[in-house]
Amino acid sequence: MARSKDRFEDLPDDVLELLLSFLPTRDAVRTSMLAPRWRTLWKSVPALRLDGSQFESAQVFSNFVNKLLEHRDRTSHLHECEIFFISKYYYGRFDREDKNGKARREVESWVQYAVLCRVPVLRVLNWGDNYMELSSSSVISKHLTRLELYQLVFYEGPLDLFSCEALEVLEMEDCTINLGDILPKSLRHLKARESRFFSWDWKWDTRRNCISAPGLLTFELADCVGWTPLLESLPSLVTSFIRINMNCEDVCMYNEYRGDCGDGSCEGCYGEDGRCLLLEGLASATNLELISEYSVIFRKDLRWNPMFSKLKTVLFNDWCLTANFAGLLYFLQHTPILEKLALQLPSHEYLDIISSGSYNPAEYFLVSKHLKVVEIYCRKESEWINQIVNILGIHGVTSAQISIKHDFWCSFRFSFEQPK
Repeated sequence: MARSKDRFEDLPDDVLELLLSFLPTRDAVRTSMLAPRWRTLWKSVPALRLDGSQFESAQVFSNFVNKLLEHRDRTSHLHECEIFFISKYYYGRFDREDKNGKARREVESWVQYAVLCRVPVLRVLNWGDNYMELSSSSVISKHLTRLELYQLVFYEGPLDLFSCEALEVLEMEDCTINLGDILPKSLRHLKARESRFFSWDWKWDTRRNCISAPGLLTFELADCVGWTPLLESLPSLVTSFIRINMNCEDVCMYNEYRGDCGDGSCEGCYGEDGRCLLLEGLASATNLELISEYSVIFRKDLRWNPMFSKLKTVLFNDWCLTANFAGLLYFLQHTPILEKLALQLPSHEYLDIISSGSYNPAEYFLVSKHLKVVEIYCRKESEWINQIVNILGIHGVTSAQISIKHDFWCSFRFSFEQPK
């Protein structure tokens, strides 16, 4: 019986190598057993996907990666490198530290290999109960276009990301990091979730990491830990999502939502930085989503009178309704080309808002003539939502422009998804 033709026979080596690049590297190496032609193809695959979850122990994983890098063809271009390791394999079940530095040295050697190969896309992902500490210089390369970091700590000093002159996308989650003062002009998209930002100067007036990014288009800052970073200059910003939760230091020490706990020592309610922390840096945006839980950071920023001359779409949760709608009314008055306003509101009544009958603004104004729709997302309608509708009407928002949706969750964050 004649042997059926191998459908891959007519494909050139570079096409086969490209196909192998979509596999975890361990699986790509296993294809060397298929036929003589496949024996060495894995050495030239343009992507490394090193997945520690495929191995029964850190030692087996390390042996595999070290042997792989030793035999890989270094003359072959490396387009992408993903290092996914499980720190608990290294530290042991009960150890919280990499006491002899073995894990750090190994992971950094793998990262260094990718950097020396001029890789443009680098992902360093840690998983487990332990953080992995890496040196601040380990992930720096002028050839990087995309950098993703997960559950890593960089304590030695600020990352010199300004030297990453081709970097376009930076994503981090659950990291402890100092981004430095100025990010590269090439950076277009920055996403930071559940991360701690620190300044290398620990004096009280410089405790925040200051961020300037002249070319940044989209910025997501979600659930930061510790002090919220100071946004100094984001002149090219188009879209931003900011969510401040109870994990940051900019909250009331008594979890008092209104930020008026009465204790003068409470940094969240009464601490002053002498500057606008977030809103001034976001003033150039076209689309904003501002969510705050038990924090008055946005309300405190409004004292600096930021102007949102380019803002067209904005979403708030209920922080903007406290102190007699102060935040909501401020934005309506300082957004001359606003087209869409969305409010994501809770179902319970605890805010310090007044009745519409007693509402008497110090200054009457009309909302932007460009405003097309106000969407209110809530689980159910209540009297105080009717108050919001009535007060909006005082400032020129008609009932035809208002849409009440019985769906609490609303987000514009689809704008942040960037191609991998």
